[in-house]
Amino acid sequence: MRKEDRRNAYTEKMIRDTVFQLLEIKPIEKISVTEVCKIAGINRSTFYLHYMDCMHVLEIEQDHFCDQLIEYMESNKESGSIEIITKLHEIIRENHDLYILLIRSGNIMQSMKKFVAYCSGFLVKRIMEQTSLTEEAAGWVAQYIISGSLTISLQYAHEMTDNMFRENLIHTFVNGGLLSLMEEYPKKNSRRR
Repeated sequence: MRKEDRRNAYTEKMIRDTVFQLLEIKPIEKISVTEVCKIAGINRSTFYLHYMDCMHVLEIEQDHFCDQLIEYMESNKESGSIEIITKLHEIIRENHDLYILLIRSGNIMQSMKKFVAYCSGFLVKRIMEQTSLTEEAAGWVAQYIISGSLTISLQYAHEMTDNMFRENLIHTFVNGGLLSLMEEYPKKNSRRR
């Protein structure tokens, strides 16, 4: 890596880290470029060489995070649903701080719009290959799965736990629905909880 490239990477990291540090205490709309520059020890013209504004910093990180999730999905299309869900939750746990910042920045579905759109297309195709559902109906099911997965991921991000029971529960539900949950975890047998 050239010296100039290293310097640019370092400056961008300083700006990102400062924006994220400030996001811990205030919303993105309240963070000014002047404030970021003062904390990062750079001047405004340096900031503007790299980013348009503070929201641009967050948007680039959102895109990078979504790209990482999509890249995993692309390279593991043939994997089973439990492997995909488990790995996506692992990626979210590895990027815990960024994920929490995305949550704090507003609507998580909006923040992850690109990933949600990719997953929706991926799931609709899989559902239609394996059922007689129309594209519209498959879209409803896909949206239900995605919304639920994001909700569980939010809980994972907050708890930072690795819960195999939860993974197995999700796997059972995704692969067999409510009836398979009733078979796997019958009420009269409280072997798991």
